[in-house]
Parts: sequence; structure tokens; C-alpha cells
Amino acid sequence: MAVVTSYLDMELSEQEYKLFSALIYKFSGINLGSNKKELLKARLMKRVKYYKFDSYRQYYDYLLSGTAKDEFVELLNVVSTNVTSFFREKNHFDYLNKYVFPAIVQNKKKIGSNKIRIWSAASSTGEEPYTILICLLEYFKNILAWDVKLLATDISTKVLLSAQQGVYGYEKVKGIPLQLQSKYFDQGYNGRQKILKAKNILRDLVVFRRLNLMRRSFPFKRKFDIIFCRNVMIYFDKKTQNELVKKFYHYLENDGYLFIGHSESLLGAGVDFKSVTNAVFKKQGC
Repeated sequence: MAVVTSYLDMELSEQEYKLFSALIYKFSGINLGSNKKELLKARLMKRVKYYKFDSYRQYYDYLLSGTAKDEFVELLNVVSTNVTSFFREKNHFDYLNKYVFPAIVQNKKKIGSNKIRIWSAASSTGEEPYTILICLLEYFKNILAWDVKLLATDISTKVLLSAQQGVYGYEKVKGIPLQLQSKYFDQGYNGRQKILKAKNILRDLVVFRRLNLMRRSFPFKRKFDIIFCRNVMIYFDKKTQNELVKKFYHYLENDGYLFIGHSESLLGAGVDFKSVTNAVFKKQGC
């Protein structure tokens, strides 16, 4: 196999772009559309260089060769967009504290249960699930009286590894109030860089798992009281969005809450959700 002297000069043809786009859509639901060719080329280049392929088509053929099962994971790692931050869309967490947690406590007392189940469906590098847990621990002063579990999933193994480590540079934690930083994170240094690491009080309440939201069904035995899936559906076409929302509806408890991104919508999904505030929906009790 000849080694390419400059991968920057390697062209991604229109046909190859369409082939990769269809493959990525099939396995992840991500709809690249017709105007992301240069972005996809830049991201695929990492994998083409890794294998020293002569063309993008060689990489595509390798993916379909039947011997590249693990490479699909790497492909999704490089094409997934992972923009996140602590307390992103802060009004969601204000609503969580002021309305959602009190409603859940009231419902649990009615049925005599102390179990609270939360799912962060696209958890990326962990900022969202750790933010949820900070809010939860601040609200539930007697947390030991509750059986709390948060499931954090993502399609990318790379970001899940980062989330499990729970280590963040100083710039990453600026959205966290100072008193909460010291309460829930240990300070340290990576060389000269100041870092913060999530304390066990957070990490003990979360389980990180790889999950493709395009699965026909999810391997959950219990339903969830709260589901977060924010700023993910914007990458899906409407059909895929609606199918995913129906699955969320199925896996939510009656009167459970679904949080989505501010630019996303449930319009046309055909499920009985009530909008309770901007981008927060409540499943109507059956």
C-alpha cells in the first residue's frame, strides 16, 4: 500500500461523501445533509491517516469489509459533536430544583417508593450528568434516605472515558459556582494546569454506558423519572426524531419529565407530552 505524502491534498469526492453520509446515518441517525463535506473530510482524515490508506474510498471499503466492527465505534467517535458545559441552559436546572424534584418527592411519597431514576441520554464528557447530580445533592439534604441512580450514556467511547475520569480543566468548570466547586470537586494540577476532579459523592451515583440511540429498543428494566436528551435531535431528521421521542415516552414513568435542547421540538411526535416550560415536557399520567 502506497503511503500518501499529504493527506490534506486527498480529495473526498461527492460520491464518497454520499456513501459516508448514508453509512453514518444508518448507524447513528446523524443527518449530515449536503453541506458538511469539508467538515466530514477533516474528521475522517484522522482515521485515514491512522491506517495509511490511499483514499477515503479505501477507508469506506474497509468499514464494509466485515473485519472492521470496532472501527465503526472509532468512526462515530470522530463524527460525533460534543459541545457541552456545566449548567448549560441554566434555566433547565433552575426548573429542576424548583418544580421537578418537589413533584417527584410528592409522587414517590404517594406510592411509598424511595427510588429515583434519571437518564442523561447523550452525556458527552460528563458535564450534564454531574450538573444534574450537583442539583440533586443540593436539593436532597437527606440523600441517604433515597435510592438514586443516574445512567449516563453516549455513542462515543472516547467521551465516556473522559466522563468516567471526571477530570476537568479550570476553564471547563467556570460555570459552577465557587462554593459548589470546592464542595463537589477536588483540586489538583496536571503539570502547570489547574484541574478539578469530581468527588466520589458524585461519581458513586452515576453509571456510564455506551448506547446508540438508534437501537430499536433499549435494555432497561426500569423506567425513568427524568430523561435529559439535549441538543442531540437537531442532528437527526424528523422521522428519526419522532421515533426517538416515542422511545423516551415509553421509558418514562407517568408524570416523568423530558428535557430537550432549546432549539428542539416535539412537534409531530404523536405522544402525550405536556409542555411545562421552555424545552421541558411532562409525560401525562395514564
